[in-house]
Amino acid sequence: MTAKLNDALVKPALEIAQRILDIFLLPDCSSSMSGLKIATLNQAFREVASEISNESKLHPDVEYRMRCIAFDDHARWHIGPEPLNINQVSWADVSANGCTSTGAAVQMLADAIRVSEMPKRGVPPVMVLVSDGANTDGNAYDKAIEALEKEPWGSKAVRLSIGVGSHFDRLQLEKFTNHPEVGVLEAKNAVDLVSYIRYATITASKAANVRNSPVALLMTIRISSTVSSLREFICAFIFLEGTFLTNPNGLDSI
Repeated sequence: MTAKLNDALVKPALEIAQRILDIFLLPDCSSSMSGLKIATLNQAFREVASEISNESKLHPDVEYRMRCIAFDDHARWHIGPEPLNINQVSWADVSANGCTSTGAAVQMLADAIRVSEMPKRGVPPVMVLVSDGANTDGNAYDKAIEALEKEPWGSKAVRLSIGVGSHFDRLQLEKFTNHPEVGVLEAKNAVDLVSYIRYATITASKAANVRNSPVALLMTIRISSTVSSLREFICAFIFLEGTFLTNPNGLDSI
């Protein structure tokens, strides 16, 4: 009887305290991504979903939710528009075909993160854009980036971009990334692509559960051109940026 009473008192408190972390994936599914690129991307996202699910078990005070906007001739919800709890995500492979409507995808993202659409008790979302080329929908991309920046959650988000191969448009991907110190992560082969997708998504998600640490300041000193040091820098920068912030609408996330 006492145990049941304790459960009744404790469980509601845990639910009230839970924060929400939204993860948005934006994979380029244009025809230039066909073959090994799209197969590798699918494998990487399967691994990411599984690893974040495992990570979520270590942080019961945070609900991890995932959405995915795939884009080719058009942008479409691959996971969504309603967010899916990470423990319910089973990655369905995307295929490569058509053009590169990056602008439409980013605009769809901007629309989805309006304050009215986002949780009141959330931490800044994680957004990862993956592309191997330039957008083919004209000035829609620049307009979408402007719309993303105007949204409180868009400017506070951890936004990272990964360029695949050697023909991606660096300037365009830099516009999506809101941390110029990190820049565009360059995946020149399949191993890089898996590594960067996993790292960008999982590290940023883990950082949402860690308070700012003075150790992070020391880590930034170790920046160099090596992949391992770049990874350390990304992790350090996210810590310093203060991912555990208050709701940009003025609502306390604690």
